[in-house]
Amino acid sequence: MLETVCLLGSAAGRNAGDAALLSGIMAAIDQRLGRPLLYRIPTLFPSFVRTSYRKNRVEAVGVMPWTGSLKLMGIPTYRAVTRSDLSLVFDAVLFDRSLYNPMFNFLSSLAWLLPAAKKAGRHVGLYNCGVGPITTPAGARMLKKVCDACDFMTVRDEGSADVLREVGVAEERFTVTADAALNAPGIPDDEIEKLFASIGLNPSREILALNINKYLNTWSDQRQRKMATDEFLDVMAEAINRLAAEIAVPLLLISTYHGDIPLTEALRRRLRVVQPVVMIDNKQFDHYQIKGLLSRVSLLFAMRLHAMILASASGTPIAGLAYQPKVRHYFEHAGIADACTDFENFSVDRLFGFMKRCWQDREAIRRTLAVQVPIMQRRAMVAADEVARLDAGLKAPARE
Repeated sequence: MLETVCLLGSAAGRNAGDAALLSGIMAAIDQRLGRPLLYRIPTLFPSFVRTSYRKNRVEAVGVMPWTGSLKLMGIPTYRAVTRSDLSLVFDAVLFDRSLYNPMFNFLSSLAWLLPAAKKAGRHVGLYNCGVGPITTPAGARMLKKVCDACDFMTVRDEGSADVLREVGVAEERFTVTADAALNAPGIPDDEIEKLFASIGLNPSREILALNINKYLNTWSDQRQRKMATDEFLDVMAEAINRLAAEIAVPLLLISTYHGDIPLTEALRRRLRVVQPVVMIDNKQFDHYQIKGLLSRVSLLFAMRLHAMILASASGTPIAGLAYQPKVRHYFEHAGIADACTDFENFSVDRLFGFMKRCWQDREAIRRTLAVQVPIMQRRAMVAADEVARLDAGLKAPARE
């Protein structure tokens, strides 16, 4: 019987998406097992873990340099994985950019930690992970080593499954599921109403929400010319200005990552619109509250994947600018591939036309999501079913 789980991914509290993943994973596992497990979470900011997940049984594992750590690479995480009944990798941390920099890349650390957990007689799994990109032989070897240590593997999209196939992982060893944040808990309606009152917007009227990402196009295609920040902001602002001239609704700028806040503020300064413009971020509001706010907007145009997931999980129509393949994969799984664009021929005319069309199609997008999201939420629970099998001492069934 499982008692302790170590969750290995990004848990610094700077990203609302990562925070939502943690809450979705813990809620799903506790629901399937019918009891609250103890979750050990390596983090740069233990206070974030303790305060954000008060309703869960959590133990924050500090991984600052003075603890003998470079993020996951260090003594505290080694102790956590070798002493926990199960270690789960979550989020999109299995890529090989800056492979040997443990302050940025987790793959090299995990290639050491997971075999150590297995050697100590513990269980290991991938929990609805995003995998890739993998572009180097060393990265492929490390990913294969991580996979070889796993008792089960679930990945959130076909793009991740393709990467596993490419590095030699057998088809029957993994399952394509969906993102764990789809099942992140929300907040009550009365609290949502209070949040909107606090920012001066009326959720009973239409609102266009916007979210941008400081990575711009640096992850989208390595063959592309890297876009300058001012160039991106000029195009984005002018497209929004043109759209706002045609649809007279308030604009809600939402940052779900601390590092995106300066870019979002720079975008706001470029806007020339007559309607109200409100800016919020995940320093002001936690991921539960951001999900609540996103549940009441008319459309979210976003770059951050988990901003889109938190919105669509509540049925809110979404439109996306794909800065990474994982964004397009999500839209394909959700049955709304036409509501996602990319950086190719990035221009004011193209972006304005795309945003205007998605605004006009928002009710059709909503209807599709009403069908597809519950299916995706059930698929995301498959990972929790795998944990339940380990808890019961059962082997995973053979997959066709």
